Amino acid sequence: MTSPSNLIADPALQNEPININEEASLQYWVSALDCSELELRVAIAEVGPTAKDVCTELGRSL
Repeated sequence: MTSPSNLIADPALQNEPININEEASLQYWVSALDCSELELRVAIAEVGPTAKDVCTELGRSL
């Protein structure tokens, strides 16, 4: 099993906040995480906007 700290290959993105109120950021992360906008919004509501935490919640990696 991949540890959560290894889900994002680029360490600079691990602490990057996902801004769902900015269309460009929203579209970037939906594409990068291969998820729907709803899935992304629910994950952020559950764990907060930190990219690493959202990736873990969605079971995705970058």
